[in-house]
Amino acid sequence: MQNRNCGLTIAIETLGCKVNQYETSYFLEVLKQAGYRTVPFGERADIYIIHSCAVTAKAGSQTRQLLRRARRANPDAMVVAAGCYAQLEGDRIADERLATHILGNPLKFDIVEWLNRPGSFEQPCLALDRAPRSCSEFEILPISRMHTGRTRAMLKIQDGCDSFCSYCVVPQVRGRSRSLPAGLVQAQLEELIGAGYQEIVLTGIHLGKWGKDLEPELSLSQLLEKTNTNHHPARLRLSSLEPEEFDSGLLSMISSAPWICRHFHIPLQSGDPEILARMRRPYNPQYYAELVDQIHAEFPDAAIGTDVLTGFPGESEKQFENTLKFIEGLPLSYLHVFPFSPRPGAPAARYPGRIQGKELKRRAAVLQALSRRKKRAFREKFIGRRLEVLIETEIQPGLWDGLSNNYIRVLFPPSEGSRPGKLTWVKATGFRSENLEGATICSFTEHEEFHQMHLRRVLP
Repeated sequence: MQNRNCGLTIAIETLGCKVNQYETSYFLEVLKQAGYRTVPFGERADIYIIHSCAVTAKAGSQTRQLLRRARRANPDAMVVAAGCYAQLEGDRIADERLATHILGNPLKFDIVEWLNRPGSFEQPCLALDRAPRSCSEFEILPISRMHTGRTRAMLKIQDGCDSFCSYCVVPQVRGRSRSLPAGLVQAQLEELIGAGYQEIVLTGIHLGKWGKDLEPELSLSQLLEKTNTNHHPARLRLSSLEPEEFDSGLLSMISSAPWICRHFHIPLQSGDPEILARMRRPYNPQYYAELVDQIHAEFPDAAIGTDVLTGFPGESEKQFENTLKFIEGLPLSYLHVFPFSPRPGAPAARYPGRIQGKELKRRAAVLQALSRRKKRAFREKFIGRRLEVLIETEIQPGLWDGLSNNYIRVLFPPSEGSRPGKLTWVKATGFRSENLEGATICSFTEHEEFHQMHLRRVLP
């Protein structure tokens, strides 16, 4: 539908995961097609859109803060709350008069139509699916390029979750697990590669469940086999995969596919078996440790990261120490640490023994310090070695940063022809603060030998 308000300015702020980032790019593409003009969120705009996250209480608080900020910036503007937090607490947003339009999942994808409908802070336009789990079809959201200024392209191929961990509201705000058909995955990959992207991140809410709802049922390893990219310079990166989603087929496929980045993000949440069971996680610490050790043995140069949720209700000091000791003994490269926060409707929100205040902050700080030590130890292994780096930004004159195949942030002086989004070889020489620094050797297009090395993804 052609928008009746062509020429109006829109500012969008995105919170949360890579799936949200991809969906924001879809918003920007259809809004541009409808005649809207985008401006940075800090500028005065006619319409503000906050694409929200509901995973933590902090994300919900940030959403409300941004809604208030938008209203202050232009009291006459439309203010739109969209996405997971809007789905979870849309009624609260309405009661607090924080938005003129409240768009939950998946109705938010008709954003152009909703913006044509009237809404006010006193009587907002509500587009909330009161039964999101009834949604069983993947919402196809094609884009021609990323419109969020990123050098890496995201590609959402899965949505929803059927796991129902006791601390999580994702299944109730995102609905059932569902997949983008393999043919459309391939078509979208080709579109993004044609737009010049040299790294594409396959992402989803529960990525490892891709294909389980298709007819016939397919697996992620089968999808990767269909998307063999050796004929072009793009590399693929997998976002988070749950421990139980790894099997011999997937690891074997990755082992034979040098164009898949050597980077595994595998959520743990807790290293204590009792806490894992109360979280309703479908594995125990021993299973997790054996998986990580296997991956490390097969891919010794790979980054292996994890999520840790600390302060779960009833977590004793001994159980926290169990997690700490467990993680210390694993070949992990980094941690994402999340202090527990109760989410509306999640069973764990009602559990007794919640850890709060200084003790919760202390536990998070201890884990974050462990993450820093592991991150530095992992990076030290690559000093003196050559890394395949995607150039991202010029952080100061004469100094660029980029991301290696195995998820290391690298700083380096540019070579001739350096530009964001281009792959290059960098030899790591040492540290600058927490990051590696090095010298560029050669871009892939400057010498056939390096181009062939790139296709093989050699890390000598």
